[in-house]
Amino acid sequence: MPFESVIITGTSCAGKSTIAQKLCNEVGICFEQVKAITTRDRRQDDLNYEYVSNEEFDQLLAGQNLLVNSTYRGKKYGIKKEEYNKLLRQNKIPLLIITPVSAAELLAENQEKYMSIFLDSQDDILLDRLIERSSNTPDKKTKKSFFEQNEIDRRYQDKAHYIVNNIDLESTVSLITLLWKYQNCGGALSQKIITSMIKCGMLLRNADPKMVKGASYDLRLGDEYYYDGKIQKLSDKKPFLTIEPYDYAVVSCMETAWMPRDIIAKFGLTVGLFCQGVILSNGPQIDPGFRGTLFCLLFNTSNRAVHLKRGKHYATIEFNKLIGYAGPYEGKYQGKTHIIDYIPENALHGAINELKKEVEQLKTESRIMQNIYLGVVALMFAIISILLVIK
Repeated sequence: MPFESVIITGTSCAGKSTIAQKLCNEVGICFEQVKAITTRDRRQDDLNYEYVSNEEFDQLLAGQNLLVNSTYRGKKYGIKKEEYNKLLRQNKIPLLIITPVSAAELLAENQEKYMSIFLDSQDDILLDRLIERSSNTPDKKTKKSFFEQNEIDRRYQDKAHYIVNNIDLESTVSLITLLWKYQNCGGALSQKIITSMIKCGMLLRNADPKMVKGASYDLRLGDEYYYDGKIQKLSDKKPFLTIEPYDYAVVSCMETAWMPRDIIAKFGLTVGLFCQGVILSNGPQIDPGFRGTLFCLLFNTSNRAVHLKRGKHYATIEFNKLIGYAGPYEGKYQGKTHIIDYIPENALHGAINELKKEVEQLKTESRIMQNIYLGVVALMFAIISILLVIK
């Protein structure tokens, strides 16, 4: 079933009203914002609210005439059921601009009815927008209250279908339009959609849109890695990771996964490294809703050392859209960003250490076989020489 409306929620100053206005006026889809009611002070530039008294609000609430109602920073907000249903009768797509708490409540009732977008951005960007809105610099108390409220709001972000980092207005509007257009589609993501999502902080963060190629993204080698029994880091002074013959390393990506609830991903090694004898081992897939650093094990099966450069392309990731949405990801690796978080406590002296011993044994056996082979060849030449002398 397709969604019948869109919920836009998020942190304060994330751009909810501005995004809604753009969607209604510029994208060629019949979006229309549902006019809300509020008891807050009137803003001169805000035409999307009906301003009511506390008594009027309470009367509507008592008569069960509100689709949603909430209190935000001491002011009451709500949406009349009649306003919402009127847009549906007009074949419009209602846009609901509501608080994160109200969004969570509506989605708990029926998440298949509303496509939900949680807008956010970095704290310094949000603060700059607050200053621009109020035309003066807030005092310490106001700043503290502002940041605290945004942290409370972020507790509800996983309830939404999509978490969008609204840095660039045009990119955000374009992405929401694409999400609505392809809501019932499944399959591999194209270059256009991958690029749009990355620009809005989805799929991968700390990512470079220039690394999107075709229907995939070229992952870059991160700084942190595990090799020779130690967790180490690459740097400007030490930009290369060397994996000796028949040895292995656990490596990280520069990028951090930030998966929506309807996207899974898989990544594999570049052809160049594979042709050098390197094998990549990782999990079967990156789950929907997962956020964290990507790690994998690289095993050098060749008899030559392999060198990997910091920040260079070493693996390729592709993304697939699900038909439907998974629940919020609750795995034990959610939000983990360091290799030590992924290695079990006994691994340093357990499975990884045993693998190291087996690799060393293979090296020893290989050297023994080489010596035997050279010895046999030398013996054959000696015998041939003796036979020639006898003749």
